[in-house]
Amino acid sequence: MKHLLCILAAFAFVSLQSSAQKIGIQPSILEFHVTPGVAESQAIRISNNSDAKVSFHSYLADWLRDSTGGHHYFKPDTLNRSCASWITTDKQFIEVAPGKSDEIVVRLQAPLDPAMCKQMKWAMLFLQSAEEQDSADRKSKQFNTKIKELLRVGVHIYQTPPSVAQMSARALTMKPVPGEKNTYDFYMVNTGETMLQCKAHMALTNIETGKEFKLDKIEFPVFPDGQRIVRLVIPATVPKGKYSALAILDIGEDASLEAIERTIEVK
Repeated sequence: MKHLLCILAAFAFVSLQSSAQKIGIQPSILEFHVTPGVAESQAIRISNNSDAKVSFHSYLADWLRDSTGGHHYFKPDTLNRSCASWITTDKQFIEVAPGKSDEIVVRLQAPLDPAMCKQMKWAMLFLQSAEEQDSADRKSKQFNTKIKELLRVGVHIYQTPPSVAQMSARALTMKPVPGEKNTYDFYMVNTGETMLQCKAHMALTNIETGKEFKLDKIEFPVFPDGQRIVRLVIPATVPKGKYSALAILDIGEDASLEAIERTIEVK
């Protein structure tokens, strides 16, 4: 089942809904590069910079980015690019005392079959805050814990075999956005083997005067086989007129730029 969750950046400090507790969770990304049959472990550190105990339980999910960069989540090991079944943690529940920190160790074990290790794969490890509710059942040694959802933090897990390195992308088209003044959607696709960290921008040349304008670069990641639509908005500081517009895609220093050119009118 798809559901949207709150993804927090590394080193960010977040406030829980019920108090002013501050929790640091780092890193937000674990990158593995294991070969068939090899295992590797990395740690996630939870820092509790408050005066109250905090608790988290962990679980795995599959996920994808859509064409606008939104995240969509699925049950673990249901997508063909999933590595969720390769991942284990040393604990599924963790308590961190006030002013202290603790770690969850994440272990990725690649299968022996080389055919299963020919692609980049990924998963998400969620840490969800949990609140214990004291009850008479606990005194009678019956475990009765109520989980109150306060916060969920997603840690991205990427597994890229060392042999998987080919980077390529293709710019597809640039279209005006209906009903949006001086706004265009730039379409691209990742045709390579690895996740790309892309930059896109528009360069404008006034057909009458030859004056040039460059829009700010927009940075975004794209999974292998993934498509992305980047919205390019021409600022009001660009004078009205007809322009030669170049939508440019940059996927890194070692790759050629991709571009789409068209004549547009800035209104």
